[in-house]
Amino acid sequence: MSLGTLVKFYREKNELTQEELGKGICSVSHVSKIERGITQYSSEIMDLLSRRLGINLESELQSLQKYERLLDEWHDSMVMQQESEVERLKEAIEKNSLFLIQPIQNKYFLLQARYYLLKGDLKQAERRLSEMNHQRKELGSYELHLLHHLLGMTEIIKGRFKKALEYLLQINEKEYLNNEFYYQIAIAYLNLQFKVKAYHYSELALDYFRKTNNFKRVIDAETVKLISEGRNEFWDFEDLVGRYNKLIVQCDMINETPKKAVLLSNLAYEYSFAGDYNRATVYYKKTLELMEPETKTHKYLNNLIGFVFCSLQLEKNGEDAKLADLIELGRKNAEKIQDQSSLLFFQMLSLLQKNKKELYFEFIEEKIIPLLEESGKYQQLLTYEKSMFQHYLDQGNKEKALKYASRFVNKS
Repeated sequence: MSLGTLVKFYREKNELTQEELGKGICSVSHVSKIERGITQYSSEIMDLLSRRLGINLESELQSLQKYERLLDEWHDSMVMQQESEVERLKEAIEKNSLFLIQPIQNKYFLLQARYYLLKGDLKQAERRLSEMNHQRKELGSYELHLLHHLLGMTEIIKGRFKKALEYLLQINEKEYLNNEFYYQIAIAYLNLQFKVKAYHYSELALDYFRKTNNFKRVIDAETVKLISEGRNEFWDFEDLVGRYNKLIVQCDMINETPKKAVLLSNLAYEYSFAGDYNRATVYYKKTLELMEPETKTHKYLNNLIGFVFCSLQLEKNGEDAKLADLIELGRKNAEKIQDQSSLLFFQMLSLLQKNKKELYFEFIEEKIIPLLEESGKYQQLLTYEKSMFQHYLDQGNKEKALKYASRFVNKS
């Protein structure tokens, strides 16, 4: 950051024109060049400009450099997920008017968007990122990479993993230096079923988190790595459960309830995939209990869908009034937060709960499968394609059964 940037900031703050600032000191064109950082100037001229502005420019430059370090610390605290430190630094940053200086303002606004993402305020984050995207020509290389990182994170939250990669793969790690983005790349590849790439980037993220002593995020990277290893003929389910339980114990040790909820949810899904619906419902229930304060979120609704679906696979649960109530509650909450994806799944579960099997499979084929294809959720898609294969096989419709068989065989 140059002294010229400070000259311009305080001149505009004092509502002076370049002519008024330079009068008796230097020409208008010289003031302009000083502000743009394209000319040399004597210490005498800078002293005179400082007096007219009523500040000590050298001292202000030191304050500005300190302020930039504060912004970096704020970013680091968000990466580390240190909630109290995030709030403390936010308050300190916003007390100082230096964030109004244009180059600093760009970085501040981007980090503000990151803060909104951390708080789950996607609407505010998208609004700020849209503004910054329109001003991308004014951004330095670091800020541009930060923008791409945040846009990628936003797309992941929205379940648009292909779009997320378009942003994330533009980041140059040598210019950005925040290798956390490897984790988001791993998440995107994992959801697109590129498990080898997901494993590779989860290893890079894990290495970065370990080097920066970011123990909370080590658990995140370990989780992605665990899922990325995939299911194959050598898959040891008991070993998988043991590794999940070790990570759950680590969460308890550092009091990380949200991460514990994610691990329990993943384990519930693994049991469901293995056909053990009894244990799956147990782990989904534990997950929902931990997420109780967040009933109107996509994550909560997604686990509620898993719990209801697995419960409906068990004997005598199809007509359970409690499950009907849960489906209705989920449907209402999905409507409230405008979660169209979850809304469709609750409509599907309602058909299953009412034992309307033909309409249920028709709904899967016409609504659920296209939704999963569009959003790139290929693991879920595979589950429903197998379900349709079995349905048509039971119906004696070999042509349609073979159609679905070829689809999931090509993806395996």
